[in-house]
Amino acid sequence: MTNKELDKCIIDFLDGDESSFDLIYHETKKSVYLSIYTIIKNQDTIEDLMQDTYMKAINALNYYKIGTNFKAWISRIARNNALNYIKRKNREEIIDAAERPDIYGSTSESYFLDFATRNLTEIEKDIIIYRVILDLKFKEIADVMDIPLGTIYWNYQNAIKKIKEEIQE
Repeated sequence: MTNKELDKCIIDFLDGDESSFDLIYHETKKSVYLSIYTIIKNQDTIEDLMQDTYMKAINALNYYKIGTNFKAWISRIARNNALNYIKRKNREEIIDAAERPDIYGSTSESYFLDFATRNLTEIEKDIIIYRVILDLKFKEIADVMDIPLGTIYWNYQNAIKKIKEEIQE
């Protein structure tokens, strides 16, 4: 579905056609999931945060600017939602990742993705997922992550180099 078609669904939803939400969800669920997955590895927590992300997006849909990239917009909401979740958890208790797999996930989840990105920084992992898996443009990644475009390019090149070295070993 193109951005224009997705924008049409959003306009229809805002005009009261609630069935348009199914199309919006179907088209964006992968990018929302991966935006949260890059930060939180636990499936149950991801699902809760996805639901919360869509509720926040629906409530803020009037602020979305038609003609821009909705996937990037909702991915940013998802990412911020996941970061806020971690901040809340950190305020509640000091977290030991080994003792709390419900927040950080277990090593058995998404083995290939974890293997390929295990030597990357968090920023590099996020950029690789947004670029390679979600097929976002570098400008869109910069918008979602709120990082300068040059930094995105530089980190992407470093990440690709590290992944190549990891795979060759």
